[in-house]
Amino acid sequence: MELRREGLMIRIQRIAFSLSMLIWGGVMLYFYQGPHIDAYLSPKFQTPLLIGGAATVVVGLFNLFTFKVESSCHHGGDCSHDHEGSDLNPFMALLIILLPLLVALNWTEHKVADEHIAKQSAQDLDPASMRFLADLPPFTKETLDETRQKSADGFYQMNLLELFYSAGDSELERVFTGLNFETTGMIRTEPNRNPDGKRMRLYRLFMTCCAADMKTIPLSIEFDGELPQFDDNTWVLVGGEMYYETIEGVTYPVMKIKRIEKTESPESELDYK
Repeated sequence: MELRREGLMIRIQRIAFSLSMLIWGGVMLYFYQGPHIDAYLSPKFQTPLLIGGAATVVVGLFNLFTFKVESSCHHGGDCSHDHEGSDLNPFMALLIILLPLLVALNWTEHKVADEHIAKQSAQDLDPASMRFLADLPPFTKETLDETRQKSADGFYQMNLLELFYSAGDSELERVFTGLNFETTGMIRTEPNRNPDGKRMRLYRLFMTCCAADMKTIPLSIEFDGELPQFDDNTWVLVGGEMYYETIEGVTYPVMKIKRIEKTESPESELDYK
């Protein structure tokens, strides 16, 4: 009787652990095909998520379909080892997995917390130390004319990240200095390098792997007159002249603003990039 009860519990445990794998694999596949994956995971890491989710589901299904199969541990004789015993109740194991998943799926807002953005966007970064994250080709004035579109008033249209990573590269600095560029980003007060109080900060959120390693890429923007009035984290379109400043051995890009206006958040970015 005791052996029968023990065998039943082992089968229940196998079913529970198989369901655990199916739940995790299902969540990964759900996440892969969902609308928010680009906000959490870089595209180059999305295929491994699909493969991992599918593999987890396959293993879970295999274990579920074979939960009645008895197999030998190949130790020979009457093996006294307990290969499947567990102090964790299988139903408790399922609850431990399901409860946080259900809470996360129902209450996650799919956005970066304002407090986290405020902390990240206030940090200064050394563009030269992060150039391995960028893949900028050699630029000349002719390259810009050939590869970059211009706004109606003749400003080169470039991503904020490209303008940021141009700092610390003497050739790019030479080409970009004095030229007018147009870019977009979120705006906030400038917490650093603002001796005359004439600056604000433009920034964008950038990730190389996933949202957990997200960095805030800043660009100081400088005004001649009074600072414009925008709420923090408002998306704006700016146009201005680029120049660079070096402070304590670190070169930073600065844009002297000639025009600024509120714009819509890029639809595909979900405030993450």
